[in-house]
Amino acid sequence: MYRILKAQKLADKIVLMDVYAPRIAANCQPGQFVIVKMGENGERIPLTICDYNRVEGTITIVFQEVGVSTVKMADLKENDSFRDFAGPLGNPSDLVHEDLEELKHKKLLFVAGGVGAAPVYPQVKWLHENGIEADVIIGAKTKDMLILEDELKEVSGNLYVTTDDGSYGRSGLVTNVIEDLIQNQRKKYDACITIGPMIMMKFVCLLTRKYDLKKQSSV
Repeated sequence: MYRILKAQKLADKIVLMDVYAPRIAANCQPGQFVIVKMGENGERIPLTICDYNRVEGTITIVFQEVGVSTVKMADLKENDSFRDFAGPLGNPSDLVHEDLEELKHKKLLFVAGGVGAAPVYPQVKWLHENGIEADVIIGAKTKDMLILEDELKEVSGNLYVTTDDGSYGRSGLVTNVIEDLIQNQRKKYDACITIGPMIMMKFVCLLTRKYDLKKQSSV
């Protein structure tokens, strides 16, 4: 059994949990994921690792209530447990495999929409821990839907926040911010990593193609 040490509601239908899983915490890398199961006959749910603490042996997951199983999972509280918590699974971020000295000379831009901030955070944090500061754009429909703003602010070179309705930060879409950074602020980037809703990633990719930026998107 894998005990939940912390259960916190980040926004409407978005939940963060810290889970005690020392073996996974000791071996995971940014970009990898776990598969969780609440009970013997429960659904196997894949979730990106949002953060990890190797000393305390914890894994942080962030998920959105989108179906029966995740709604039920959101009801779990501190000291409840998962029956299964398998990982680390999948390939780490490509950044982990790059030469650090070469990476320090690159200008990187991350673009996250909604819960996409959760898988963006460990990558930006890993870069920060290795002396590399990346720019980050996070967007949401409204202020109440933004997550991990403070955490990303601590580890990014520059953090730009945008809401579709203009209730917080810049008003409009994340693509508007990309245009402003490149055209008006004359920023130059070597690569753009985007994670979030499919429609957002589509238009980010189309825009980065216009500026001949290497791009990577993830669902």
